[in-house]
Amino acid sequence: MGEDRAALRVCTFQGLQNLPLVAARRLGYFDEASLDVTLSFTNSSAQQLSALATGVYDLIHTAPDNVVNFDTNPAGFGLDPSSAPRVVMLMGGSNGPLSVYARRGVTEMAALRGQDAGVDNPTSGFALVLRDLLARAGLELGRDYRFTTAGGTSKRAQGLLAGEFAVTILYTPFDLLVEEAGCQRLASSITVYPAYASQALAATEPWIAAHGDLVTRYIGAWLRALRWICTPAARPAVEALLAEESALGLAGVAPARAYDAFTHPRDGYGERAILDDAGLAQVIALRARYGTPATPLGEPTDYRDLRWYERAAGAAPGQQG
Repeated sequence: MGEDRAALRVCTFQGLQNLPLVAARRLGYFDEASLDVTLSFTNSSAQQLSALATGVYDLIHTAPDNVVNFDTNPAGFGLDPSSAPRVVMLMGGSNGPLSVYARRGVTEMAALRGQDAGVDNPTSGFALVLRDLLARAGLELGRDYRFTTAGGTSKRAQGLLAGEFAVTILYTPFDLLVEEAGCQRLASSITVYPAYASQALAATEPWIAAHGDLVTRYIGAWLRALRWICTPAARPAVEALLAEESALGLAGVAPARAYDAFTHPRDGYGERAILDDAGLAQVIALRARYGTPATPLGEPTDYRDLRWYERAAGAAPGQQG
């Protein structure tokens, strides 16, 4: 089968959201789907999207806001708007919380005045969530605090623990890491927004049009791994994988705690990887409020195409909408 496998170049950020991906590799689900998946990691959403658009990667797991931002402003990613391909989301991945954590010793929002906030880049979606959550506490960017570019979530967690900045926004497992090291959570998206789509699978429209079968096979293997993870009987094997796999960034987090975080019925990653209207609508609303340059934005359906997800999941068209 090996020589007949189709090559797929996939890029993601390090984190627990990759658990289905690494499980699919370990369990041979990609092999059974005749896929040879090469996995790369990034610390920059700008680099990830520009590399996808120029053909360096085939598929990316990224924040949905990155897709909205790219399609709104490809020039911000170093691409010519007249020739940049459209990027669309194909599957969800997480509706779990984004949490604001302060460095050790900081226990209230007021103490952040005059301090630096670490972000991937000042225009990324997670930066907009951080900006909004701080604004709800009366803190205004440029007046009360500054953004400093600190890299992807794993880098920001390390920077927070090293005292390089006062506050940042994190998702699992990095929230668990800094919390166990004595940092305090000051706010969370899950207590403020009815829904927020924080992870998605995406690709360019031209590549999708030429490789629809590969997309379906990839999503099918990924969803198969997700179902295995969420099966209670698989828990010991999943915890063993959590302890061994460096791609998840779990050094310092007990596998049992990571498993509980991933499978939590409200705050976890979900059993179906749904990319729904409510979560995307919140992403778009924040981009419309804080994004620059100010540009008219579309509806959730303008940024997603779930046909291959529905085929892979065996769902009727429109069921996941």
